[in-house]
Amino acid sequence: MKKLIASIILVGLFALPKTGHAQVLTPDDDGIIPDPPKHYHHNMVFPYAYLREADMMWSTRHWESIDLRQKFNFHLYYPIQAIPDRKSLYDVVVDGILNEGTIVEVFADDRFEIPYTPEQVFQYVQMIDTIRDPDDPSIILLVDTIKITSKDVLEWQVKSDWYFDKQRGEMKNRIIGISPVVRNPKTLDKYNLFWVWFPDARYALSTHVAFNSRNNNQRLTYDQVFHLRFFQSRIIQEDNVYDREIEEYKRSSPLQQLLEADRIKNNLRNFEHDLWEY
Repeated sequence: MKKLIASIILVGLFALPKTGHAQVLTPDDDGIIPDPPKHYHHNMVFPYAYLREADMMWSTRHWESIDLRQKFNFHLYYPIQAIPDRKSLYDVVVDGILNEGTIVEVFADDRFEIPYTPEQVFQYVQMIDTIRDPDDPSIILLVDTIKITSKDVLEWQVKSDWYFDKQRGEMKNRIIGISPVVRNPKTLDKYNLFWVWFPDARYALSTHVAFNSRNNNQRLTYDQVFHLRFFQSRIIQEDNVYDREIEEYKRSSPLQQLLEADRIKNNLRNFEHDLWEY
């Protein structure tokens, strides 16, 4: 009888579903899943779909402003001080230019005509302000270092093309360049710090993740944030014959500028809708 019971128990143990080996966790993993297999460690820059000129039947160019004061855009602004698993978008871009060397194509303007070297970018990111004696300019009274950090970034400007792909039958957006708009902590001047050619920055953006307030387990890389347009923005310019921004011809009030931006956005949506036949 005892042998029969032992045989039944032995058969039952073999019949149980087999499980994998236990996961070995360390404090460096910072979670309940080991760190190396996490999805964002294996993100790659996926290539753009091949686009023929004959299939690009229509396009328009927009400049947009991503206001970092809006709550929906906080994942691009925070953390102000970099932490081990996250950086702000500004820190990712600046580190890619100055420290990692993963971003090379940096320019002074949105036409990408005046290139910047990393040394020039460093001079704009960390400026030296020298205060001299008014009676004797040869005497230096104080040397002050003005450093632009994440907290000084007010918005990001995005230059992109909207186009209709006839082969795939869809309206798509292709980002061309991005630029941080900062405020000088001393003079309070607001200006574009530099322009980055977006295709060159994709590798750096795809290796850093942004915070996802809806699901901490499915964080998006900054490259995915831009391609999925996971941000709120307003149009500040559409390509036009005068090459002027909205605020240049809608000067009466900021409300009129917002209404003009909505008009351009609605025209884009209606154009795509009118291309279809029902």
